[in-house]
Amino acid sequence: MLTPDEYMALMRLVTSERESEGSSLALRKESITTPKRRRSRKQRAADKKSSEAFKKANETGRKKDGSFKKGYDQARIASLAQRLKKKMK
Repeated sequence: MLTPDEYMALMRLVTSERESEGSSLALRKESITTPKRRRSRKQRAADKKSSEAFKKANETGRKKDGSFKKGYDQARIASLAQRLKKKMK
């Protein structure tokens, strides 16, 4: 026969095991139900152009140590990259 303390310790162990099992099942369920979508050729080409545009924009707007040049911030670099990407098309 178990003492009340032993019984309570056993119950805590069982409930914590159930909680961890449920959370791991929930994680597995998400990964099964969401297959990766295949991106179209157009989307991949646009991504490639935008990555090139961001590289060029970062070269113009940043110093060698990685900080921004005077008058540049992330918003300006992003808009410059958009303009460069538009010219590439």
